[in-house]
Amino acid sequence: HLGRWDMPGSPHLPLVTEEGIACTTISAAAALSIVWPHHGGYRAKVIEVGSGPHDPVVTPDGQSILVPCAGAGEVVRVGLSDGRITGRYIVGDGPAHIAVHPDGTRIYVANTFDGTLACISAEGDLLCQVTSGRWAHVPAVIPDGRLVYVANFFDDTLAVFDARTLDRVAVLDTDAYPHGLDISPDGNSVVATGFSSDHLRVFDAATYEEKARIKVGEGSAHTAFLPDNRTAFVGCSISDHLAVIDIQSKTCTEVLRLK
Repeated sequence: HLGRWDMPGSPHLPLVTEEGIACTTISAAAALSIVWPHHGGYRAKVIEVGSGPHDPVVTPDGQSILVPCAGAGEVVRVGLSDGRITGRYIVGDGPAHIAVHPDGTRIYVANTFDGTLACISAEGDLLCQVTSGRWAHVPAVIPDGRLVYVANFFDDTLAVFDARTLDRVAVLDTDAYPHGLDISPDGNSVVATGFSSDHLRVFDAATYEEKARIKVGEGSAHTAFLPDNRTAFVGCSISDHLAVIDIQSKTCTEVLRLK
């Protein structure tokens, strides 16, 4: 136990930078907390950023954190050195999750309430905003930077976009409520879970063709991959277990439960 800090109202979705700075959004307080390593201990600060802060990311230069504030319709830039707000960028209605292009020049924001995908520059300029689908929530960029995937929760689809032009090149059916959108480390596979189903689907990341539909259990939410690029673990909240899937054989190989 290294430290504990009181945070006023429902902290969630933490991240830690390469320098060991911990950041956590605090939804009920419309705030962001930052905890810095300091003289062998830690110091902390709470910054009011705006209504409905959700899932933050670090900027490509590592100097700031970008906080999507769903209630305010903007992405807020906060300096990681001092916690000062240095920018506010209007991106659409209900920004929730952010994905950064591998080359660091573009940042993609899924807007849940208006069902759009926005693209901003590294400096925060709005470059483009296009329709994705109802309750567009989670974007992900494949490692080669060519495509952006977006999970549309209420449409039970993934929308696929050209990362450069934001032309929508495909719409893929998923199982009900694709809560998780995760890409394997090698960039070959896209896994879309189905929280309101007992299946998930695996797609070829480059061709966006469906490779498998695998039964894993009810309430599948998020997927984590082993470095072998074939073994993945899926948390199934309703079934209350962890499913192990083999992407190459397209099967669920094991179910793990806490004893």
